[in-house]
Amino acid sequence: MRDVVLFLHVLLGAAGLLLGPAWLLARRRGRPAVGLATGYQVVVAGVAGSAGVLAVTDPQLGWLLPVAVATEVLAVTGALARRRDWPGWRSWQPHLLGGSYIALVTGVLIAETGHPVAWLLPALVGQLPIALAKRRLHAAEGSTAPAPA
Repeated sequence: MRDVVLFLHVLLGAAGLLLGPAWLLARRRGRPAVGLATGYQVVVAGVAGSAGVLAVTDPQLGWLLPVAVATEVLAVTGALARRRDWPGWRSWQPHLLGGSYIALVTGVLIAETGHPVAWLLPALVGQLPIALAKRRLHAAEGSTAPAPA
């Protein structure tokens, strides 16, 4: 059973790594990309769920449980921030969604290398795309603001 859950976990993680950039590119081109967004959310939920199962069935993987929960919370909160027009969502959404994607990348690097640098490298590299996304969102906000009377 563990092998099936692990296979599903890896498959969903790979799908998330592909869907994240596809969603971002579609949004940058002005498309709503609802299908990609939904797919990403479903896949991240699956990754978090399978990580949770692996964590509770193998004591050595117990550390995965809080990481899985945090990843899912980041993804869902990031999607809701824009949809519900929360104050300051243009600043928060890139960090939240970017954080969920960074968690997926970190998981792959940790699983493949086990090197401690894998915990920091994705977060450091991810800061540039997050900053650029914030800049674009704030620029778009300024271009859609009503002209002063």
